Amino acid sequence: MTPTQPQTQPQAVPAVSAKGPQLGYLWMTADHTLRPILGVPGSSQVGQSVVPAGVYAGAASSATASIAILQDTSGAFDLVALPSGSPVSLGVTLPVGARIRLSPSADAALLYTPGAASASLVTGLLGTPQVKAVSAPGAITDSAVSDTGAVGLEYIQGASVALSVIAADGHSAAIATLKAAGGLNFLPASDDLLFADSAANSLTLVRTTTTAPAASAIPSQLLSAPTAVGVSGSGRWALVVNKAPASSGQSSSTSTAASSTLVRVDLTSLSTTPVACACTATLAATLADDGAFRITDAAAGPNWMIDAAPSTPRTLFIPALPASAKTTLVASGVAP
Repeated sequence: MTPTQPQTQPQAVPAVSAKGPQLGYLWMTADHTLRPILGVPGSSQVGQSVVPAGVYAGAASSATASIAILQDTSGAFDLVALPSGSPVSLGVTLPVGARIRLSPSADAALLYTPGAASASLVTGLLGTPQVKAVSAPGAITDSAVSDTGAVGLEYIQGASVALSVIAADGHSAAIATLKAAGGLNFLPASDDLLFADSAANSLTLVRTTTTAPAASAIPSQLLSAPTAVGVSGSGRWALVVNKAPASSGQSSSTSTAASSTLVRVDLTSLSTTPVACACTATLAATLADDGAFRITDAAAGPNWMIDAAPSTPRTLFIPALPASAKTTLVASGVAP
């Protein structure tokens, strides 16, 4: 059957360029592509995929290091220098759908299947990658990895969630017992760890987790069942994503969800600021500009980001792909 042709004038999809400003990359689950976010906060758009559609099943990328780890449809992982490097096998294979966690500088990564008690730690991603196994005392629910190769693991322990940090030399330190996991992330170039407890509505910063852990609770009445924690490239800013309130039938202009979903944290003063967004935020993915985070999962429609660095943070949307790009994917047999 001949594919239906678009009725409107095709629009060009911009390609990534080494000369222009760029905020990072996003994985498009709709067509299994990895696409650049071109431009600057407030003036950006999604560009052409840097990998063939349908070859990979998932990916994680670094906005600052310009690399990506991709899992292909057989479960094997490749390392790719963006935007046009050749795939390099990491020698790790896991069931499709495994999670990929990158360190702030992207020199280390943790690869694991949620619910498993083991993971693969890859260090030297920016030089000579090396892989070693990491074990947890229970089923892993979430994780983070530092630039030094320390691993933060949240795992099931009875009716609670335990949080431990395994240093690069292999020794382990218990950090906390949580009622419910709410997200975690290491700060750049350190083993300082920021994590949230979703049930306790708490946020904690632990300095030097692998040597002499020192915890500081970050007081805030703004936390409401946090689900994700992100840290900026400089380590100055953090973003906490609260669970979106259930819809009550209110219009977007009167709903309280927009004013309570996001919390900016100044990691210098440990102060917090609420941020409004007319969107349903689900993640806090660090972008290249300091204080910029992508806050919605990539889809065919608009993707939202936050510029958290200004005195008054602002949320911005990233325009959807042109219709011609979506039509091309259908015509080539790739489901949109």
